[in-house]
Amino acid sequence: MAFVTATAGVQVLIKSLPDTFWTKIQDSANSFPEAAPNLYSSIAVSGTGVRKVEYGPDSQNIKNSSELITENSRGKLAYTVTDGDILQKYKVKTFQAEIIYPNTGKWVEWIWTYNYLPEDKTRILELDEEIAVITVKTLAKLDSYIQNKLT
Repeated sequence: MAFVTATAGVQVLIKSLPDTFWTKIQDSANSFPEAAPNLYSSIAVSGTGVRKVEYGPDSQNIKNSSELITENSRGKLAYTVTDGDILQKYKVKTFQAEIIYPNTGKWVEWIWTYNYLPEDKTRILELDEEIAVITVKTLAKLDSYIQNKLT
């Protein structure tokens, strides 16, 4: 079996100050459920860097995932999905993602890379669409949340 590697992602223009926004990204276990409760019911982080994500009602097909945080630095938050709906429902062998610190134009990137079998391409297109919706909404809602807290 030869796996196909694919990469997709989104960019969102934020209004918040990049450092303020990035602080909330690094504390996503708390900030995502607060800013986007319909997307994230809860995020629990263990001492080993694994976070358990329970998605909310606005996430149609992805309801849970376990993610190993591989980097949480000034420039990047990276993680590998180790269990849950992304791997099981969409038959993805590996799934890794990165959120990149806002560039000078205040664009935030969320990129994901995964491996899948060619015969699962239809499922993969559905996965890309769902992940894109979740990530764009997350970044936009987090930005609005920060803006509302500042006013």
